Amino acid sequence: MSVFRFAIVDDQRVIEPTGQPVEDRDQAIAVAKRLAIDLAETRQEYLGRGCFVSVIGNDAREIHRESIDSAEKSS
Repeated sequence: MSVFRFAIVDDQRVIEPTGQPVEDRDQAIAVAKRLAIDLAETRQEYLGRGCFVSVIGNDAREIHRESIDSAEKSS
């Protein structure tokens, strides 16, 4: 099982890094989407600041960004 890192990021820095074991890249992106929706609902301080959930693969490259502002609008 792969481990992808998820980080809450604004335009200047990583705010909260975390990791979670997932099956593959598609599952990691789905986790990021759910995390962005949860953050939009429960952590209002992230809204309107351009924050997003970054998914970082085993090779330390970012593979996906999920906007917290967009998740809030679509929920």
